[in-house]
Amino acid sequence: MNANDWQKFEDEFAIRIAERISSLYRAQQVTVDVVRHENGHPSRVRIGAESREGDTGFPYLLNVHLTWRERAIEQLLTNPDNFDAYLESLPGKMQGWMQERPIDFGSRTQREPLERLYLDHFDA
Repeated sequence: MNANDWQKFEDEFAIRIAERISSLYRAQQVTVDVVRHENGHPSRVRIGAESREGDTGFPYLLNVHLTWRERAIEQLLTNPDNFDAYLESLPGKMQGWMQERPIDFGSRTQREPLERLYLDHFDA
């Protein structure tokens, strides 16, 4: 992908993903931001927490990086028609990620210091 494609993804899509995830929490419970493509590293949405919810969960605070494969981003840029449905499906996707990985979005914790999720599509 070229620099213009990365920028379009970050400015038009990744920012909306970050906003949607952020909207699922009360203010200041989590930070969600877009880390821009640079030095060969892909764009990603970073989810972090400053504090945990309750006394349960894993030992580390949320530090999750969502990264989409280039093929998925190229397909999204070519056909963005279902992106709004993808945004609406994010709460369910987050539930699925918790079943697959040692992440707990409810307590805002995870087992390892950093969790990277490499995602293959923008399907709802």
